[in-house]
Amino acid sequence: MTDAAAARWIGDPEVDHGEGAFWDAATGTLRHVDMLAGDLITVAGEVASVDRTHIADVLSVIRRRRDGGFVAAVERGFALLDDDLAVVRRIPVFDDPAVRMNEGACDAAGRLFCGSMAYDMRPGGGRVYRLDPDLSVHVALEGVSIPNGLVWADAGTTALHADTLSREIRAYDYDPDRGTFGASRVFVRMEDDAPGSPDGMALDAEGGLWVAMWGGGAVHRYDAAGRLDHVMPLPVTNPTSCAFGGDGTPLLYVTTSRQGVAAGEEPLAGRVLMVPVGVRGAEVHSFGR
Repeated sequence: MTDAAAARWIGDPEVDHGEGAFWDAATGTLRHVDMLAGDLITVAGEVASVDRTHIADVLSVIRRRRDGGFVAAVERGFALLDDDLAVVRRIPVFDDPAVRMNEGACDAAGRLFCGSMAYDMRPGGGRVYRLDPDLSVHVALEGVSIPNGLVWADAGTTALHADTLSREIRAYDYDPDRGTFGASRVFVRMEDDAPGSPDGMALDAEGGLWVAMWGGGAVHRYDAAGRLDHVMPLPVTNPTSCAFGGDGTPLLYVTTSRQGVAAGEEPLAGRVLMVPVGVRGAEVHSFGR
């Protein structure tokens, strides 16, 4: 399913905590964040030229806006950016200095969801917030710990969401008209002796879920029933997010982190893995404003 021989490590070697990968089809570039530096990393072309743009103290998520520019989740709220990546509007959400935004995504209606987490990673210290296209903010889920990897399956009626601390991915009934989460069930739960915890995720066009396994040194693929059917080992401990992209051969991009890695170890930690895969990604949505 993956062509390991053709895999390449690309991107900025100075990234500390890479996260939030997405393929920006408008520019044919990979974008991801160096989260705790507050920087956007843009990687272009097979030669992989790299640009770094400082956005905020913390930059958790960035996505395209349908009307031009970008939307972002920053430390304690959201922001709108123009095409030049300048912040044109800030949308505060909370003022607790012990909590920050972590990761999110847009649904098909153009709503941006982003989960928050406590800096001390205490259980239940976070929420998932929804930013609507009219810029109103709503609480979508309560009591999450380290929210990660939100994608939509089953024509948008199921939301798959990981909580890294609980080591499980839950499948929620999702109302695409109202943007609300309903009843949930366990989609994937890591066994006690299994390495790693689910972090960022990407859905492929066949309904397969690709999951970066924080602390597990691998990307897992689960089929539509939640069965593990492929493991892609990596030479780094902490992969963080996945995104499909590429203008020709389908590619999977995997961001990684140096956090918890001793100095001088894992020289590829913080870089991005670009690997050809035999399946294209599901549609990734933009913000509806």
